Amino acid sequence: MIKPFLWSCLGLVLALQAPGTNVLVNGDAAGGTGGWITKGDVKVERIGGVTCFAIRSKGSFRQEVKLPTEAVGMHAVFVGKGEADRVNTDGAITGLPSLYGLVVATDRTRILAHWQGQKLLGRPRQPGQWVTMSGIFSVPYGAASIWIELNQAERKGLPQNGSAARFSDVRLVFFPTEAAAWAYVEEYK
Repeated sequence: MIKPFLWSCLGLVLALQAPGTNVLVNGDAAGGTGGWITKGDVKVERIGGVTCFAIRSKGSFRQEVKLPTEAVGMHAVFVGKGEADRVNTDGAITGLPSLYGLVVATDRTRILAHWQGQKLLGRPRQPGQWVTMSGIFSVPYGAASIWIELNQAERKGLPQNGSAARFSDVRLVFFPTEAAAWAYVEEYK
């Protein structure tokens, strides 16, 4: 009998061989919180026909993706849709949906990269507006895993107020070329 861990590793290797396959478990929230480590005030909701992850007051969803050595040098596309109850008129980020990745070395003691910036912060113009978040990153040499996080952004001095940030259709997909990665992001929008 093959253990579940081996099945997940085999799935990731096959996904890396078939560009365009989402390697996240339950990235669409259809399985509730399954596949994710939750912290704080989080739940799965259905809003306007969309099943989504909802985060309030510094909560988070987190998932570890273990990488085979074949992933080094590939281009990772990290995308998702996000919306927020709170959109500050002064442009402050508090309350907005934010995707984040942390690349961990094979020795499990070093952080090789922080995947942030680019367009990983959702910037809806009004509450309830779904927007695309995206980033493309090269998998560094020595990477063993990537911790993917769904968070609610917070500006220093402007705390959370209990409003929700929501996420749907979150994906982590690997491509051998940057051009293929960019084409995927354009198609995802």
